[in-house]
Amino acid sequence: MLITFDRDFGALSFKQGVSAPEGIMLLRFIPVTPLEPAAVLFDLLGDSRLAFRGKFTAVDRERVRQRSLQTKVEGG
Repeated sequence: MLITFDRDFGALSFKQGVSAPEGIMLLRFIPVTPLEPAAVLFDLLGDSRLAFRGKFTAVDRERVRQRSLQTKVEGG
């Protein structure tokens, strides 16, 4: 699982078809404190309604959005 603040990973995964890791989580906020990202991740990982494998997860303070990652087919 890749966790990042860098929005380029979405473009690489969806527009350019670059092979993705097991999952990508994009944190779309500027942390107020150094511990805020850890608190957000802890809450998300404890939410049984969310699955992260094979998903691109975009997180901001108001919502969480998920989209399936494209898996690159070998030889095709």
